Amino acid sequence: MKIKNGKKENVGPIQVGAYGMGNFACQLSFTMVNMYLAYFYTDVFGLSAAAVATLLLVAKVWDGINDPMMGAIMDKTYTKVGGYRTYIIAGAIALVVFTILTFSVPNFGSTTKLVYAYVTYIGLGMAYTVMNVPFNALPSRMTDTPKRLNQLFASSMWAGALGSTVLGMCTMPLIMLLGKGVQEAGYQKTAIGYAVVSLPLVLLMVHLCKENPNIAKAKAIADAQNRDKGTSFVGFLKSIFSNKNLLCVYAYMFCAMFSQIGRACTAFYYYMFCVGNMALASVLMSIGSLVSLVLIPFIPTMIAKFGKKKVVIVSQIIQIVGLVMMFAGPYTNIPYTIVANLIYGLGGGYSACVGSMIVDALDNYEYQTGVRNDGVAFAFNGLMTKISSAIAGSVGLMVMAAFGYTNGADLTARALTGINVGVNIVPLVAAAVAIVPMLIFDLNETKMEKVRAELKERREALLNEQ
Repeated sequence: MKIKNGKKENVGPIQVGAYGMGNFACQLSFTMVNMYLAYFYTDVFGLSAAAVATLLLVAKVWDGINDPMMGAIMDKTYTKVGGYRTYIIAGAIALVVFTILTFSVPNFGSTTKLVYAYVTYIGLGMAYTVMNVPFNALPSRMTDTPKRLNQLFASSMWAGALGSTVLGMCTMPLIMLLGKGVQEAGYQKTAIGYAVVSLPLVLLMVHLCKENPNIAKAKAIADAQNRDKGTSFVGFLKSIFSNKNLLCVYAYMFCAMFSQIGRACTAFYYYMFCVGNMALASVLMSIGSLVSLVLIPFIPTMIAKFGKKKVVIVSQIIQIVGLVMMFAGPYTNIPYTIVANLIYGLGGGYSACVGSMIVDALDNYEYQTGVRNDGVAFAFNGLMTKISSAIAGSVGLMVMAAFGYTNGADLTARALTGINVGVNIVPLVAAAVAIVPMLIFDLNETKMEKVRAELKERREALLNEQ
């Protein structure tokens, strides 16, 4: 696609693949934290389940508050090299450091260890915010072509699923191999290994995925003409809370992430104690990601045929079926559990739609008001994700504790039931509620074609006036 000043939009297969590679790198920290941190804190680090539940809640709530701040900074940053990419680099370096520190066990007393856990985990969350908020919003600065946007987001989700799969299958064997029987050493060395791999991947992604300067420039001109009404504090809030469709996406993401990440945070307990097969725990936890690897490449085609809204709703229904099967059992039957996880994994297609739905809501709002804040919008989406995942993980652990789960103690039948409820029923309810906001979302592909055509004309007019 050519723009008025004669420059080509530099987004092709290489950029699509490189952007996905960036999310693969993110997963080397993110998935390890989601899958293993709760167990690491209780059974390796030595904290109680109640203390971990509180830590996850406090840290994630604070982490979520940082996201809108990061988004506001991004939306006011215009540089020749690209404001978003600058923050991605800084965040990636910090993320490597705090991932290693988080999975290290210092020789401190119980109180000091808890303080250490708060400092390192909160630092990890802030580093992830600095990197991930601009990373998620980067496609909106790279291109305004719907086909390329869908491909970029699908590539990101596919590579993220690949990262989750690799970590799910390799992390526990690596911990056992590198630790040589000492879990503390195993977790730390595994975190270091992942860090060594992730940072070069992020830096290569940043080098290849350049921001289109004309998109940012058109926004800067529009902000100046509007006297920055969209980038003031009140403007930021108004651009979020008066955008009905954007709020629908947020409500959906809150519930969907409550379901998915909340389950990921506690699933290890289910496979280790209910299924009773520690050797296969990592494999069983990775089945959903394996299914996503096959499914996600077809999502752009499914979107073109059925629309994002239908794809998302059907995905949630499929996940609910999988969760019912896992709860009802017989979960000690490995073939049955594998089938249940396969069905659950088939419901992961929604993830490739959400980024494009946010862009749809932003485009429609810009069409109506002339105001656009990609950074803040994606940041609030991150806030919903982080708060919901923190609450979900805490709720799951609290349910387990209420049923009598105590680390190191013999598990009763009641405690096993509590694990099953916390890991499967709590996410099931959240997955069902997630369907409601999608029924309210009212943007479709036909309408958005007209909206984007008008927006393209407006931006070209602004650039030609300069």
